[in-house]
Amino acid sequence: MSATSKPPNWPKNIKVHQREYRNWSQTIDIAQLWTCEPADANEVTLLCNWAKDQKWTIRPKGRRHGWSPLTVIEGTPSLSNVLILDTTKNLTGMTFIPRTSTAPPMVQVQTGATMDALLAFLQQQAGGQGQAPGYSFPHTPAPGDLTIGGVLAIDAHGTAIPSPPTQNSPDNFPASYGSLSNHVMAFTAMVSDPTTGEYAPRTFQRGDADAPVFLAHVGRAFLIDVTLQVIDNYNLRCQSFMNISADTLFQAPTGPSPAQNSLDYFLVASGRVEAIWYPFSTNPWLKVWTVTPTQPAGSKLTTEPYNYAFSDNLPSWITSVLKAVMSGIPSLTPDLERLFAKFTSDELGKNGLSDLWGASRNTLLYIKPETLRVTANGYAVQTRRADVQQAVHDFTTQFTSMLNDYKTNDKYPVNSPLEIRVTALDDTAKVYAPPGTTAKSPLISALSYDGLAQKNGWDVAVWLDVLTLPGTKHSDEFYTELEAWLLKRFTPPQARVFPEWSKGWAYTATNGAWSNIDFLAMIRQNFTVDRDSSDNWNREVATLKSYDRSNLFTNSFLETLFTPV
Repeated sequence: MSATSKPPNWPKNIKVHQREYRNWSQTIDIAQLWTCEPADANEVTLLCNWAKDQKWTIRPKGRRHGWSPLTVIEGTPSLSNVLILDTTKNLTGMTFIPRTSTAPPMVQVQTGATMDALLAFLQQQAGGQGQAPGYSFPHTPAPGDLTIGGVLAIDAHGTAIPSPPTQNSPDNFPASYGSLSNHVMAFTAMVSDPTTGEYAPRTFQRGDADAPVFLAHVGRAFLIDVTLQVIDNYNLRCQSFMNISADTLFQAPTGPSPAQNSLDYFLVASGRVEAIWYPFSTNPWLKVWTVTPTQPAGSKLTTEPYNYAFSDNLPSWITSVLKAVMSGIPSLTPDLERLFAKFTSDELGKNGLSDLWGASRNTLLYIKPETLRVTANGYAVQTRRADVQQAVHDFTTQFTSMLNDYKTNDKYPVNSPLEIRVTALDDTAKVYAPPGTTAKSPLISALSYDGLAQKNGWDVAVWLDVLTLPGTKHSDEFYTELEAWLLKRFTPPQARVFPEWSKGWAYTATNGAWSNIDFLAMIRQNFTVDRDSSDNWNREVATLKSYDRSNLFTNSFLETLFTPV
């Protein structure tokens, strides 16, 4: 095919372009793929049926803020039979649905809209009964430059559990504290007709039997729009601490009550924590969000998100060391990490950044596209709330021990932070369901609250992400060893491990992430054990295939992943 031609039998009046596809970490980079920007659901329908007839595949594209090969895989040939549908230009509409006497407030949003735009839209809606204007969610991912379609495909999350869990607590919202996928009330998906095979939009309600398979589909489906349950907006106080050592924050549990300044101490008090720890440094950056209706004395009012501009504008005295680390002097890694920590601490001490207060959007969103492009592994460890501190202690102890062992052998596989968050699972008890219907949990969410979770008392997930710069030597070796330890340490009935779909997982030392067939088999088993045939991995695989008869919404990696048990 020549560089100037269009794909064969291309639909009239739809523009198509040859564009580079590059994911956020820049580890998947395809020079040219056919790309178009459908104006509406009608054009999406036309393009899907064109792809069916031409035997092409369709890959919806959002903001590409991801690591794993769920859209396209590295090595995809340029101008191959893959059509990228850019949803971000036109599929961005939003409609607010006010609360009624029986139903909570909701919002219908097309899947190309960003989280930032949606939260801004919700904050502007009249009728909210919270302390802050408009509406929101109990927690959200930190980057705002994520599309709704991408967020829901991989059961995205922020960090929060309801705490203190009392009836009158300001943080006892009438909604799920699990993934954003668990807030879906209805959605429109592109599906094939069971008789003709033609593709057309179809609207599903949350209570429909097949709805759970679409709620976290990992790129194996294409949603046009979704309706999400929302809550009245609220104010958050976000405090940053860098005066607590890792030994104190991540210490082993000392008894029935959490030790002073342990992670669990802050989790009990506020329910919303994030630890960002630069390896080889002493004190992590601990962020604690507390639902606080009125502005506390000493807190700085923030009226916009993305308050940590310093993280997007590194000084030359850091970038010069960073370049040296990546260009052949990895032994400078400990110095680099300590410089990162010092810089962060110094900047947080300026302009009141260590104690912010404002509407939820303004403190929850803080990662911009300009942030340093790192790669990351990612896991959700489902466990009991009472076991969080022990899980964090064991993981950080292993992480530190491995780093020191690698350092002894002059290897420095990690040069970016370890990040730790905690969320509740996808319990449907607080998901609205019209009379006569039942809302089931997203079937393959990493926060799935299934029979095994209920039997073992697992009610939270500890999210563990180890970041490093792409191309760092020995990182795949390190990630492989750490993943093997995770799977050995966190087993039933104490815990179990799920992948964070958008990140790196299934490592081998030679081929890196997404290459370990045993880990892929473990994923399938974890979505099968103690589940009946209406709610297991094989149901996910078969149902999505039945709605995509021409196999449009896939790639070779998804073909490998989505095989029956």
